[in-house]
This record gives sequence, structure tokens and C-alpha cells, in this order.
Amino acid sequence: MNHNEASRLMASEKYLLDELSPAEMEAFEEHLFDCNECSLDVRAGSLFLEHGKVELANPTPKAIPTEGRPSRGFTWWPAFAVPAMAILLVVVGYQNLVTLPAMRGALAENRIPKILPAASLVSSTVRGSTPSVIEAHRGDQFLLPVDIQAQSAFQSYVVELQNPAGGVEWSLPVSSELVKNTLTLQAPGMERAGRYEVVVLGRNAQGQDSEIGRYPFELQFAGAANPEP
Repeated sequence: MNHNEASRLMASEKYLLDELSPAEMEAFEEHLFDCNECSLDVRAGSLFLEHGKVELANPTPKAIPTEGRPSRGFTWWPAFAVPAMAILLVVVGYQNLVTLPAMRGALAENRIPKILPAASLVSSTVRGSTPSVIEAHRGDQFLLPVDIQAQSAFQSYVVELQNPAGGVEWSLPVSSELVKNTLTLQAPGMERAGRYEVVVLGRNAQGQDSEIGRYPFELQFAGAANPEP
């Protein structure tokens, strides 16, 4: 099933309502893996239904009186259905005007090739070595390629980024399989320049961590006269 067929069939809506045949459902689920637009439609529809279930599960016991009033349509609805439908309309409007465009924009952004600053990290165990310098704009992401020497004493590893004050900015678990190749860490943007260190810890079978490597680098902001202390 391609996207045109899915649109013509209204597959997203029928999928959520369980109105597809087994063959159509299987074909559409395979299509979802390759189609971001249909995946977003299904996700938005799922949120719509979830909000509806929450509202309809807590009805107000009062009903709209109809005796002595001319019928103008929908007067048979219980009172709780009116606010519930209003809420659902708000949810749908928010999804269409805010959430979906933002998600589509993020997906489009991920498809655009980028050049990110990077630096080859040097272990501090090499005496006299000068820390690598990474120049990036404040808040921009950058890359940290690092080689970890696998050791039989450890079952997995942990990579931490320490900031100039000695605090831990973030920590990532790393499997023993991943350390067989060079790791390329995509670091989130920082708001402070200065000397940072990537610290590698080995974790044994008992869950105990031991430091096995420390990789310093200097982060400088593009356009700044001097890095922050």
C-alpha cells in the first residue's frame, strides 16, 4: 500500500476505528513504517480517541430537557456530550494547528544534512597533551568522537559529561557491543563555555563503576572574544 492508496481508502481513520479488513490492516501497518504523514495522522487520531474516552467516562447525570421545546437536532444528547464534544473539537484543532505542524517540522529538520562541530578527544592519561577545542554557537549541538578500550572485567560502560564546575551534565549507558567501534556522541547545546571532560566508567557484573578514561576538551563559543571561566 502506498500513500495515495492509504489516503483514498481513508486508512488512518478506518485503522483507528478497526474497520479495515485483515489484509488491508496488514498492508497499512507495513506502510506506517515508511510514511511519516500517516504515522502522525494515526498518532493524532489516537490522542483524539483517548481524550474522548476520558471525557465520556465521566458523564454528568443531567440531561437536556426537551419537553415543550421544538426539536432542533441533537436534543436527544445527554448533557455531558455537549462539553465533551467541545473539548474534543479543541483537541483536534490544537493537533491540526500546533502539534502536527511542529512534528512535521521536526521530521523535516531531521532530514536536512548538517555540519556539526566536532573534536577528536585525547585522554588525559597522555601527559602533556593539550585538550581539543570545539568552537560552536551558544546552544548548538556538537559531536564528541571517543574510543573506549574494552576490558573483560566490565560488562557495560557509562559515559558522563562533566561541566567546568565539576557537575555531571548528562550520563549515558553504553553496551559492550558499542565500544567495539568509535562512539560518536551528539552533545546537546551548552550555555556555558569552558573546560569540559568526558568521563568513561566501566561497570562490572555487580553494578560497580570504575573510571577507565577521562577526555578533556575546551568549549568555545563562536564570535566570543574569550571563553567563559
